[in-house]
Amino acid sequence: MNASLKVILYIFFVAVIFYFVQDNLGIFDISFKQKEEQENVQNEEVNKQSTVEIYNEDGDSMIVKVDLAQTDDQRRMGLSGRKSLGDYEGMLFVMDEVGTYAFWMKDMLIPLDIIFIDSKFFIVDIKEDEQPCGSGYCPSIYSDVPFLYVLEVNAGFAKANRVVVGNSMVFNISSSL
Repeated sequence: MNASLKVILYIFFVAVIFYFVQDNLGIFDISFKQKEEQENVQNEEVNKQSTVEIYNEDGDSMIVKVDLAQTDDQRRMGLSGRKSLGDYEGMLFVMDEVGTYAFWMKDMLIPLDIIFIDSKFFIVDIKEDEQPCGSGYCPSIYSDVPFLYVLEVNAGFAKANRVVVGNSMVFNISSSL
């Protein structure tokens, strides 16, 4: 192999190594990605927060930031022990299949509105102003209609935002449902 070809191959290998180091570690202030691709990555990072958008009876919408409860342990824990929620914050419970499941206010520190949602993202039932249980008996809370999702928000949320049975929702969830 002649000397010119060796130099070209050497430069090529150095460039490839430089590319992979820069692309993975970002050591130098140089980017090989297109501007649009960088913006998409930044937007994905911003959108990692899961939200639900609720359309009320007036056609207005409100966005609620939600924590997800997708496993049995997460659903069992729910919002227990939480001292507060923001006005537009809550927890979205994702059930394994459509049905009627019991909820309760055990170990809760704040009153809640519990919004039951079907598989087509329509509100099918609302239990308003559910109070935390005392140290004794804690009654179960049931929906009158089968559901797949439950949104728990601060007590008074449904009334203040005119959210009623039949309203629709859109989920913007960062993990798969």
